[in-house]
This record gives sequence, structure tokens and C-alpha cells, in this order.
Amino acid sequence: MSSAQIVREVERETAIELDELLSSADERAAAIIESARAAVRARVEGAIAHAEPAARAEAGRRVNAARSRINQRRVELTLARTAAVHAAASARLEAIADGAEGERWPLALGRLTGEALGLAGPGARVRVRRCDAGVARALVDEYAGSLELVDDAPAGVLARSADGRIEVDATIQVRLDRARVRLAETVAARLGLGG
Repeated sequence: MSSAQIVREVERETAIELDELLSSADERAAAIIESARAAVRARVEGAIAHAEPAARAEAGRRVNAARSRINQRRVELTLARTAAVHAAASARLEAIADGAEGERWPLALGRLTGEALGLAGPGARVRVRRCDAGVARALVDEYAGSLELVDDAPAGVLARSADGRIEVDATIQVRLDRARVRLAETVAARLGLGG
């Protein structure tokens, strides 16, 4: 065999060996890359699994905070509406007490005086506005009480028992305030704020 043939044979065998080495290196490189990818995937999945409860908890906190803000705003709006209703009722009652609806106030004042005298008992001292004296006088006389007339007294009746131990405040403002408390309790119950 000639030297040229030997060189060609060596080159051919070298090329085959080189192809086998390159193929083996490519396979090892592919295995290393796939192993690295699998390790990265596992780390990412582990990080996600580790972070997921915290992310869910944070999302839950944000949702609860939003719900709390919505409920707080709902309560504020309801309180504002309740205050508006109370103010309107107070204004209307004052107008009625000042004679805006004819005989309505004398009838109401008669009932208030009767209730107050019933609670304060015989001999009670009754305080009313001077303009309401006519309605209150007959009932006070029935209970053998005394009538005190005041120009700037609130609309309604203030009565004190003869011994001074019982005081009955049957003014429209106090009655309206009691109604406001009952209304607030009802509103709170409907809003789910009751205790």
C-alpha cells in the first residue's frame, strides 16, 4: 500500500473516530442540557409551590381588605341616610309642634301629657311651653299637679313626681332620639353589625 493510501486510510479512520467522538459529545451535551433543564424546571416548580400559599394568603388579605372597605362605606352611607331621616323627622315634628298641621299637635301633646302624668303620679309638677298650656292644664288638674309654663322649653312635656324621685321627659326630641336608637339597632341588624 502506498503512502498516499495509508494517509487516506488514516484520514478516513480519523474522520470516523472524529464523527464518533463528536456524536458522543453531542449526546452527552444533550443529556447535560436536558438534565439542566429538568433541574431548572424542578427548582421553578418548587419555588412556585413554596410561594403559592403566600401569594394566596396575600390575595385573600387584599380581598378581605376590599370587602372591609366596602362594608365600611356601606355603614357610612347608611349612617348618613339615617341621620338625614332623623333630621327630616325632627324638622317635621318641630313644624307640627309649632302648629303646622292644625289639631295634630294638641292631640299628640294630650297623649304625651297623659303618659307623663301616669308615670309621675298624682301631684306631679309638669313643665310645658307657654303656648301649650291650654292642652296640658286640664290633664294636670286631673292629677292634682302643678303646671309650670316656660317660653323656651322644648316641645312636649317634662314631668317630675311630687317627691322628686321620678322624672319623665316626654319631649319630642327625647322621643325622637329613642326612635333613632331603635332605628339604628334595626339598621345595624340588617347590615349584620349587631352584637
